[in-house]
Amino acid sequence: MATGKEPRSAKLFLLAGTFFATSCASLQSLWKPEDLFVKSLQLPAWVLDSSIKLRVFNDTPNTANPEDALPEDDIAFYSGNARVLMAASPAAMKDIYKMAGCLDGTELVTIRGNKITENQEDIWYGICRSGASDMVVFKVFDMGNESLYRLYEEELLPSWEEARKIMQTNPEKAMRLANRLIEHEPAHPGARRLLGSLYLKSGYCLGAVRNYRIYLRIIPHTPEKAKIDSLLSKSCKDGLVPKKKEPKEFSEEPPQLGE
Repeated sequence: MATGKEPRSAKLFLLAGTFFATSCASLQSLWKPEDLFVKSLQLPAWVLDSSIKLRVFNDTPNTANPEDALPEDDIAFYSGNARVLMAASPAAMKDIYKMAGCLDGTELVTIRGNKITENQEDIWYGICRSGASDMVVFKVFDMGNESLYRLYEEELLPSWEEARKIMQTNPEKAMRLANRLIEHEPAHPGARRLLGSLYLKSGYCLGAVRNYRIYLRIIPHTPEKAKIDSLLSKSCKDGLVPKKKEPKEFSEEPPQLGE
């Protein structure tokens, strides 16, 4: 298992606030939704789409996904018949894997071990209830940053437990707590499901679609898949259709200052 003592190295993911300093921009998809393996997962078409337009925000140190503005394709996608998920803390990786279960839809029985690669990847291997082997590839944000490891265990995990308990009685606070969690651990399926549900109830379709999209990529065989698809198709139909390419929102010419 990852110990948190690995040497610290350069960040794998460029924060959007640094890479896109002055404007919104589009990223090329990191995966091919038309692959036969992805088709075999029988995901709704809107799950395979991606909102690739980023909002503008300032660079935030030690935060993998500030304002939850990263494209879905940076957070959860598929490669080589495996899930590829963004994560920061080894403890979060363990929790994410347990919640997500195996890719064949059965329960994860045990985690056999993990392997850290030269590409800032932490590959976790598991055994499924079905008897099959499984693995998840975690693309690690700021590997070796022990402050992020402590943040998850000491602050984010207790906050997540609170969010789960109060989502019915205090949904606004639950959303705030879950949003803070996904800023640091954007592939946390529990937080994505909670936000998708609460956003849908409040009528915020953009947030509901985004969070359920990531949730279903992480757990493609969840028994809730058909129900989620039906609810969004009824309540957020327009939000399921990819938007046409938008015109530039800024001028490439420098502004003319008045005298």
